[in-house]
Amino acid sequence: MSDAASQAQTKAAGTTDAAKALGQAIRKPPIWFYALVVFVTQLDSGSAGTLLSSIAKTFGLTTLGSSWVAGIYTLGLVVGTPIMANLSDTRGTKKVFLWELSFWFVGCLIIALAPVYPLMLAGRFIQAIGDSGIMVLAMSELMQAARSNHQGRRVSLVGVVAGLSAIAGPALAGMAIGMAKDWRAFYCGMLPVLLILFVLAWFVMDNQLAATASKTDLAGLCSFSVALLTLMLAITLSQHFQQYWVVVLLLFVIAVVAFLIFLYCEKRLDEGAMPFLPISLFRHRSYVLTLVLAMVGGSLFSLFVYIPTYVHVVFHLSKALSGMTMMGTGLGSLIGAYIGGIFVDKLGNKKALIVSSAINAISVIGMLLTSNSLPAFFVLSTLFGLGLGAFMSSPLQVIAGRLAAPDQRMQAIGGVSACKKIGMTIAPLVFASAMLVGSVNGNPTLTSFRAMFLVALAITVVCIVLTLFVPFNKGTIDYDK
Repeated sequence: MSDAASQAQTKAAGTTDAAKALGQAIRKPPIWFYALVVFVTQLDSGSAGTLLSSIAKTFGLTTLGSSWVAGIYTLGLVVGTPIMANLSDTRGTKKVFLWELSFWFVGCLIIALAPVYPLMLAGRFIQAIGDSGIMVLAMSELMQAARSNHQGRRVSLVGVVAGLSAIAGPALAGMAIGMAKDWRAFYCGMLPVLLILFVLAWFVMDNQLAATASKTDLAGLCSFSVALLTLMLAITLSQHFQQYWVVVLLLFVIAVVAFLIFLYCEKRLDEGAMPFLPISLFRHRSYVLTLVLAMVGGSLFSLFVYIPTYVHVVFHLSKALSGMTMMGTGLGSLIGAYIGGIFVDKLGNKKALIVSSAINAISVIGMLLTSNSLPAFFVLSTLFGLGLGAFMSSPLQVIAGRLAAPDQRMQAIGGVSACKKIGMTIAPLVFASAMLVGSVNGNPTLTSFRAMFLVALAITVVCIVLTLFVPFNKGTIDYDK
């Protein structure tokens, strides 16, 4: 009896130790840490536009050449997001976080020192890889740590911080140029900040084990990345199809072949390897439609690019003052990002998406009909920012996270993020094509912008219709309403 009691005590002690170890393993860094990292790494989204004219002057760029400063960054984000999401699930959170910050540092260093434009673009691509998984990882960690009825608000905090960063970015970039008279000063100033973040991540984040012991699906990773990269390049160059039609067609062919190779690799995947994409999730109609909604909804973000030009052409404001009208849109998206989280927690995902889509539709209709009142347009564009912020900040990510198993949550949320960026890449081509209606000698008129707003209205209607067809219910998504 004494031996049996001794064995029972030993087993109980082992169980307690295991529980303690598990508790330590799942301890998460504080919210302020994720907020700080997201804020710093998202500064580029606001600063790039401010720095662009100075960069173009340094390297003597044409309009097409200048567009690649932002274009190459978007490509890096689209390609890097699913890669980093997969590696986080197979290699652990802390490792990937440190890799991301390292890429960001190396990219900034190359940009700051680049003597020629191609090297500068390489730095931008590396920097984008470092940015690609930060927001997705932060959302996944905050969602996992939150109670089910607070997940929306926790996830929306990432969108709020990113919005603040987008507002602060132009101011910091302007200060760097004003003080140092050189755009490179902005990237030089980022280097010590990134080193501090790296040290903080090293000590604040636990040495968490990977969510799964599965091997990385290298064949799937490589083939899918090639397919996605060539597809995005083809879409980007399609804006100049007459000039690059041979390259565009070749890139589309390569993308199709690479995607077929990806499907072949996934079918023959070893049992010990985790699929590069969570293939099982694609059996859920909810997840597939969520990806489509992310792509369609993400395309509306491109409308922000045309608002200053619209104000300049229609209301005859100077270009500097026209750009100031974006403050309302930015503030609206900032508020909307947090409201979206409240909608999710209080109304459920489906109602949150429908309400935010309805706000988008109403504001676009208002902008379409209001061409004689600048104050009214300012209010409506702010409302549009609010609706879009609520739509994109939290509901789609929470749906993806709740549908996925814990060891696939990063991949699921990463898929939503990647589809959003794909939509943002395709949309300028669609809006630019619509604006050809009524243009005079290539210059947009009021008729051109009305055609653009009609396309945006059609997109908001598609979002509402798609949401109605997503089968939200407690059998597929816990705690939804």
